Amino acid sequence: MIRIPCKGVVSQSPRKGNLMALKSGRRPGGIPPWHPAVAFVRLLASLKLAVVLMVVLAGILAEATLLERVMGRDFALWHVYHSQWFIALLGMLGVNILASIVVRFPWGWRRVGFLLAHAGVLVLMLGAILTFTLGIEGHVVFQEGETAGKILLADRCQLTATWQGPRGAEGKPPIAFTFEPGPLDWPEGKTLPIGPEGGVGVNVLKFYRYAQVDVDWVAASDGSGSPAVRVGLAGAGGPVVREEWLAADSPAAERDLGPIKFGIQEATSPSIVDDFLKPPPADADRDGVLSAHYEGQMERIAVSTGVGKKLPIGKTNAAVEIAAYLPDSTPGSLGQFESRGTEPRNPMLELRVYLPGSDQPVRQIAFARFPLLNLDRVHGRECPVKFYYHHPAVAPEQGMEFLQTPDGKLHCRVIRDGKIEPRGTVGKGDQVEVSPQLTASILEHLPKARRKVDFLPVKLEPGESGGPEPAALVEITAADTTEQVWMRRNDPEFGSRVIETPRGQLHVEFAQEQRALGFSLGLLKFTRGLNPGRMGDASFTSRVRLTDKARKVDEEFEISMNNPLQHGKFTFYQSSFQETGEGRSVSILTAASDPGRLFKYLGSVMICVGILVTICTSSLLPRFTRTVP
Repeated sequence: MIRIPCKGVVSQSPRKGNLMALKSGRRPGGIPPWHPAVAFVRLLASLKLAVVLMVVLAGILAEATLLERVMGRDFALWHVYHSQWFIALLGMLGVNILASIVVRFPWGWRRVGFLLAHAGVLVLMLGAILTFTLGIEGHVVFQEGETAGKILLADRCQLTATWQGPRGAEGKPPIAFTFEPGPLDWPEGKTLPIGPEGGVGVNVLKFYRYAQVDVDWVAASDGSGSPAVRVGLAGAGGPVVREEWLAADSPAAERDLGPIKFGIQEATSPSIVDDFLKPPPADADRDGVLSAHYEGQMERIAVSTGVGKKLPIGKTNAAVEIAAYLPDSTPGSLGQFESRGTEPRNPMLELRVYLPGSDQPVRQIAFARFPLLNLDRVHGRECPVKFYYHHPAVAPEQGMEFLQTPDGKLHCRVIRDGKIEPRGTVGKGDQVEVSPQLTASILEHLPKARRKVDFLPVKLEPGESGGPEPAALVEITAADTTEQVWMRRNDPEFGSRVIETPRGQLHVEFAQEQRALGFSLGLLKFTRGLNPGRMGDASFTSRVRLTDKARKVDEEFEISMNNPLQHGKFTFYQSSFQETGEGRSVSILTAASDPGRLFKYLGSVMICVGILVTICTSSLLPRFTRTVP
């Protein structure tokens, strides 16, 4: 082989060139190696730092997995994956990886695999951070024929305030206060002020993740409220085995204590006690008997012969007219009632009351099933004439009932075998025989009482995945009025409150946060597939209609356990269902939005390709170059 020297030409590899540049005191980019920026980047790119971060991350992930198994998924998400310190740890690891890429500049073609793999890790971590911070997971709950345009977020709460009343109804939209309470009860002293917004301020003073209601009745010092009595039920000659509060003008007016029904009412006229203890015979009139009470006097009117007649009430100047008899009444349009048929399933009377000094009659009603129900609250004023409607088709249920008269006395009657047995007046400490096997004791009687509502935290047993809805003590400030109320999320009784203010009524609701989908889903049909022998569910399927006007979509889709529906940024999965007790099922879809999904897929592919390229360039390529002559 003949060697021919070439004068004036220096041949050196890129690696030797970089080495000579470093010996000359400068890096290829013109930055000297002792520059503080270079030293800082080298520190961030340290392998020791990477090892420490990876070990810490592995330990945290192991602990989070254990927390998820013991405390539940929500606990692990809140305290680890969605926490700021965990995202900061991922960010620090990302900075370490990025610095390790930068410190090796210029890279050259031999580092393509290294760059792809490390860049893939960065993209994967970016996707994870986007999922933790911006991801949404909620539920769509609907029955056949219903349409949903929002999702419910189970881990977030929302307080919605709406102005009502003549001064409050100004056409303003509801005010929504949202917050994420976390999976545990709040420690003592922790509060969360929200607002003010639209003249309304909210301060969450306490929060119980799982709560049960504790209702008590206390004497009303201001003279307001309604009568309440605490009753204990015991076997013949035995101790009290169960006790309950009964309170008029509240959902606690009637209670079932074992096989016996208990109830309490409040009479504003003393003569009503005659209707209570000694009602007219069941066969007195086929359409019933109406008792009208005014100024201590009572007038009983046979309905079958009294419709359309204006009749005086005793020896007073007041009169009443039975305008209509509705055997099976139901609410109609414009606040009126109508009858669904001629069978007396829900007898009702439309009445006109003529009062002294008034030219126009007052409209009133009388229900046989709800004897003291009237329209006083609708009119905003009290009608001095009271009514008690007796009908043979509405027999009193077996049990025990109380009636408090205006003088504060508590009258009692027992219903056995369809017959009313008066027990006269009763008080604290009295015992009344309800049946040969049961005795009721009057444990406490409050002539004027108010309800005191409190909530107690519920501790789940190990392995339990869910409990009752959360409760919060909320302080509402609006129109120079501040009131503290306990509320429980999605509760039909305690999920809403009305606060009286000088501006009007403020209606507050406590529920799960709702997010708009941007389109609507209508449930056409829900189908359950059963296992052979009809033992257990094999599958759930929801046939829905998706309507998206912005994208001009109006189609039907089928969502099943292994067949999700993806539209826009949301993916819908068939997760579960609930029975309503009416032969119908409620379909529950899980709606998830993951903005980091594409980045996680892309990062995984980049890591795999980078590893493959690294293997090829580090092992196969040197062998190939050594065989080339």
